[in-house]
Amino acid sequence: MRISYFRALLILSAFQIVAAQEEPSPPDWGIHIGYASQQAFPFDNEDYTLTQHHILGHLRLQQFQLGSFKVDILSELGYYFSKHQLLNKWFTTTSFFGDFPADFQEYAMTEKNIHQLAAHLGMTFNWFLNPKIAVFGYGSIGPMWTSKLTERLAAGFAFSDNIGLGFKIQYNEQLWISSTLVLRHESNADLKFPNSGHNTIGLRLGLVFN
Repeated sequence: MRISYFRALLILSAFQIVAAQEEPSPPDWGIHIGYASQQAFPFDNEDYTLTQHHILGHLRLQQFQLGSFKVDILSELGYYFSKHQLLNKWFTTTSFFGDFPADFQEYAMTEKNIHQLAAHLGMTFNWFLNPKIAVFGYGSIGPMWTSKLTERLAAGFAFSDNIGLGFKIQYNEQLWISSTLVLRHESNADLKFPNSGHNTIGLRLGLVFN
């Protein structure tokens, strides 16, 4: 099974960091909503369209200081709803699709509603401009279940990879408001065919309770 360097590095780093901690951090949890699209830079693939809405919850597992950064280890659970359609019919005419049903091209050209459930292990690297404003880098990976076969991704088990940049502002003593620009990739590590994957870029808004 082929797993990207990003997935392997994030998993290894998170487990090493959690194992090294001795004192638990205060509770921290949040809820986020977002919208993303494939039809935007740096993706904008003319072969297909994909728009996606999601809702995601997180629970902080651990927090520690790393130089000037405060690092959070997160557990995330999310639901994604996508609309997908193949635009380039020639994408399905290669010999790789020879074992698919005769009407697969017609199926692929039809717009589909896709439901996904994903569980992520994530990290944020927070740099505080002042006690109430912070910018952060974000990354998360994890398994997911996707409801429908497309010409780019098999149904069932796959992986969800996310990377982003964001900022957060403290609203009051218990509440932060966050905004994150997120790039997402969906694929199955060549466990099944097809596995070209889906890509999106979008904005995520969240409330973080501490």
